[in-house]
Amino acid sequence: MRTETHDVIVVGAGPIGSYTAYLLAVEGLDVGIFEKNPVIGKDVNCTGIVSTECLKNFDLPDKVILRPVNSIKAFSPSGNYLRYESASPLAYVINRGLFDHEMNSKAVRAGATTYLNTRVKEINISDGTFKVKTEEKEREFSSKIGVIATGFELNFFKGVFKRPKDFLYGIQTDVKMEGVSDIEVYFGKKIAPGSFGWIVPTNGKSVRVGLITKENAAEFLKRFLQNPLITHRLDMRDNQTRCSPIPLGRIPKSYAERLVIVGEAAGQVKTTTGGGIYFGLLCSEIAVRTIIKALKSGNYSEKAFKEYETIWRSKIESELKAGLVLRNIFSRLSDHQIDLLMDIAKRDGILPIIRKSNFDWHRDLIASLLRHLLSKKLFRK
Repeated sequence: MRTETHDVIVVGAGPIGSYTAYLLAVEGLDVGIFEKNPVIGKDVNCTGIVSTECLKNFDLPDKVILRPVNSIKAFSPSGNYLRYESASPLAYVINRGLFDHEMNSKAVRAGATTYLNTRVKEINISDGTFKVKTEEKEREFSSKIGVIATGFELNFFKGVFKRPKDFLYGIQTDVKMEGVSDIEVYFGKKIAPGSFGWIVPTNGKSVRVGLITKENAAEFLKRFLQNPLITHRLDMRDNQTRCSPIPLGRIPKSYAERLVIVGEAAGQVKTTTGGGIYFGLLCSEIAVRTIIKALKSGNYSEKAFKEYETIWRSKIESELKAGLVLRNIFSRLSDHQIDLLMDIAKRDGILPIIRKSNFDWHRDLIASLLRHLLSKKLFRK
């Protein structure tokens, strides 16, 4: 079997993998990107909300933007709601499929090579190289360093790394719906126990309706679409439904000899909302700095790549832990307590706390909210 070579191999052509490849390619490195799907960005399961900070920091192309997000309406189980509006955009709804395609095109223009419809079936780190075998014609490729950016998959490469222990399911469908101008978020045991459901407007009457749950995702989505607050506004409901796992916390180790793991595969996902784009892009930049340092020094040991995990964990792990604390508390609340929380939020000074918060960084907001609510009857049985 003939072995083809690159300086760096990236497994996965999602936005994090493609962005990593782009940053490496602009440094003059020969990068190969391996994508199991025949088309970039097709059938992606993502609500597609990115912050203003993310849009600016990573120079995302304007053509992927569908609409700005200026207001959010949060519903309690009883239908009571709180509306928050900002004078300037909090975030943007993007065309996620086009976003993925544009990120990959950017990498290719910088000199990276993308192998579409090429599933990596085996990874091996031995004899001073990172090697992959693909299903397509049993081809073998090697490089000095490998990057795993596959997203979160339940069947990871055995013996190479472990997936996060805990995960949820995100399920979503595109429908037509009347009268949606805000992002709508819904809470309640009957909607999404311990989590939330959403309606996100995109273009015209088109909206994304979905939720996150631990189990029975399809059944919960079916009930959600039948919710009295929603069902009368539905104009069309027979579109494709997509469901995928979302990691809940980081993996035990995101590096090895000649290897780094980035994005959802490493658990670099907001534990509050399940969003992975912003944290993944941040950690991609840390990974690239580590890779370039290794290439310059010629040191590809596990110890050399440990620096990557040390830095990214110092950057976002406190956020991941704070989100898990909030999820743990919220999962114990009854619908009555959630209704009470909504009442408190509307009249007891919580909106000013939210206004001071950052769309991407939730730790300080979570700490402030918990301090504010600790003395309330909300947490009493």
